[in-house]
Amino acid sequence: MQQPTFHCKLGPGERVETKLTLTPDPASCIFGQVTEPSGTPLAGALALLFRIETDTRLGVPVAQMMTDADGHFAFGGLDEDVLYRVKVFCHGGKARVLEVSPL
Repeated sequence: MQQPTFHCKLGPGERVETKLTLTPDPASCIFGQVTEPSGTPLAGALALLFRIETDTRLGVPVAQMMTDADGHFAFGGLDEDVLYRVKVFCHGGKARVLEVSPL
């Protein structure tokens, strides 16, 4: 099975929001890599995972981690039919937001 890929090049101070739908899998996970605009991996960025409540659309914090030396992060053990939001904060407080939901 081919893994979905998400690429985006940010401009200075730009915030990007997107939605991605994944197929259900009992071992579902969200993983990614944070990079500089030049493509250089960004170690030490803070990745936060939120479970989105459908009635309020508010995010409930689920997990957090720092990116590794290669800019990678991963969150596992996700529930089906739940909307998740990943926020990544890089140096200088700039954030990227990605919403992910299994089908």
